[in-house]
Amino acid sequence: MAEHKIYMATVALEPNRWGSKESSFPVSEWMDRFDEDGFDGVEIWDNHYLKASADEQSRLAEKAPIAVFNSYVGFDDASAKARQQTAQAITKCGSWGIKYNFGYNTDLVEEYTRNLLEWEKSLPPHCVLLCECHQGTPLETVEAAKAVFDQLDPERFALIVHLAMDGSRDWFEAFGKRIKHVHIQLRDDVSDPSKPEGREALRTSIARTLENGFEGSFSLEFTRGIGKDEKIEELYANASSDLREIKAALKSIVK
Repeated sequence: MAEHKIYMATVALEPNRWGSKESSFPVSEWMDRFDEDGFDGVEIWDNHYLKASADEQSRLAEKAPIAVFNSYVGFDDASAKARQQTAQAITKCGSWGIKYNFGYNTDLVEEYTRNLLEWEKSLPPHCVLLCECHQGTPLETVEAAKAVFDQLDPERFALIVHLAMDGSRDWFEAFGKRIKHVHIQLRDDVSDPSKPEGREALRTSIARTLENGFEGSFSLEFTRGIGKDEKIEELYANASSDLREIKAALKSIVK
């Protein structure tokens, strides 16, 4: 029976994620708390390492392994230096999974693919590269993603989907066990799993995902309170509540 680990995504707590993209708090000071509250590990937003102080980087390296490294590095030719720096960070964090986005220019798919393959060589052999085939990227459709991933080593190059994303069954039918990680977003009152409707929707979505044969891990990527007058303690309280509901849903489904 698969063990579905649940990670805390630090991007959920970062108010600068869409603005300055600067790190505003030291993740190292939260990691023991994540563990004590029942998370199985951390998915670290790249700038919580890359834009942290040297001391904070050292503290994070001491707490390795950090399960998933959430990277936003580019794969165009101009981003070579950034890819090198990110690879070094991933190595120090000891991450098993590297989330990445393929790019945004449909005319550069060959360039992105070439640079992705080159970047892969600089990463530790235990790492799995997890593509988030996001809307607005050249790989947003199953057909486009297959055209690229059919060229790639299935043991090394895997995928992320979002819980209950539209058409998720099509992705599982196309990629099966190559889908190794799921992002969960519970951002609004409708999806609040502390309420009956949200709790049932969460359970249904998780059940559907497992019925598709999913055996991987989850990250809580977003919770309620994001986007306006954010308070980190309120966000984390919501995330902790979400974790309990996710675990309860899994327990009710996985017998």
